[in-house]
Amino acid sequence: MALVLGLASCGGQDDNSGESGNPITIGVLGPISGAFADAGLNYRQGAQIAADQINARGGVLGRQLKVEAKDTAAGPQEASQAVRDFVSSGTNFLIGELSSANCLADAPLVDQLDAVFITGICSVEELTGQAGQAAPYSRTFRAGATSSANIVAMADAIGRRFPQVTTYDSFAFDYVTGHLQWDQYVQAYADNGKPITVGKDLWVPMDQQNYGSQISVLATASTEGEHKGLYIGTYGAGTASFLQQAEPYDFLKNYEVVVTPGGYYPVARDLNGSAPLVWNGYEYNWAAYDTPENDAFVADFEALAGKKPITWSYVSYVAVLAYAAAIEKAGSDSPADVAAALAGIAFASPQGEYLIDAVTHNGSANIVLMETEGDPNDPERVRMLETIVIPYTDTVTFNF
Repeated sequence: MALVLGLASCGGQDDNSGESGNPITIGVLGPISGAFADAGLNYRQGAQIAADQINARGGVLGRQLKVEAKDTAAGPQEASQAVRDFVSSGTNFLIGELSSANCLADAPLVDQLDAVFITGICSVEELTGQAGQAAPYSRTFRAGATSSANIVAMADAIGRRFPQVTTYDSFAFDYVTGHLQWDQYVQAYADNGKPITVGKDLWVPMDQQNYGSQISVLATASTEGEHKGLYIGTYGAGTASFLQQAEPYDFLKNYEVVVTPGGYYPVARDLNGSAPLVWNGYEYNWAAYDTPENDAFVADFEALAGKKPITWSYVSYVAVLAYAAAIEKAGSDSPADVAAALAGIAFASPQGEYLIDAVTHNGSANIVLMETEGDPNDPERVRMLETIVIPYTDTVTFNF
């Protein structure tokens, strides 16, 4: 697919030279290989659709946008090398990354090389300014939300919807972000004056595949009719394996609410109609917005990929829109000018007007809380029961 889209990385002449007629290249950093290759593909597809739409309207400053990608699946060292390779070939406008460790390696390097970087999925707070503080990196911006904005907004909304749920069991990956997000979820309830009791608190290694013992614990811990919730802090294949292994025990129905953060929708879709009833919080869902921009994005993505866009597609799409708006505002493709224009830029997006804060460099990403259930008769094999949009203006108070 990457070859078909013309997204394979390559060196060459300086595409951002400013010469009339030369395309302006945007470099995508992310996994092309490995376990998260599908996420990287969605990232590239979202960027490509934005470029195609902009090019169909005449491009930017009369020039076409071109999207190229480099694989950073191996980790921070490969990510740093990809940044250097892009900049040395004249590609100074970068987006992407799924790994926070990669982003933390990229950001200081981007400043050093006088390039520009817009991340989408990296939710680590240290990349941008928090609580109104100035951004720590002058050339790094955020098109998605921080971890705290997502988790705490989700906890706040779920707490309002299910006030009777006062006890939670947890099943999560045993790593730094997993512990941080679960702590944020619990703390959010306490901050709202309705602390919850933690029941079974189960942690599994990220490379574990058999969850039989943990499922046995949860199956005996949950009783139908209890006001109890389950927090799932795994992702990707881990979440899919957990739900598949739990299905024969049929205990998830005993929980009044099952919640999970992050990229759950593609997991539910891959379960081919058998996904249980789950509430998920993330930056985007295709059903959340009734705007011309969202309609065009969804239609063009379906035409390209044959399925609905997901958050990974959306944030890269927004990042390219941000670059196009900033280049037009600057009247130049100079990285310094474009970085200056990105600070405070406003532009139309599927969620409505999108703003990148001039001081913190945070994007005004809403959080979408979505309730889904598997449906073998739905084209996506997932039925969207409800979406709740939590506006960015509400989530800013959640940034620690």
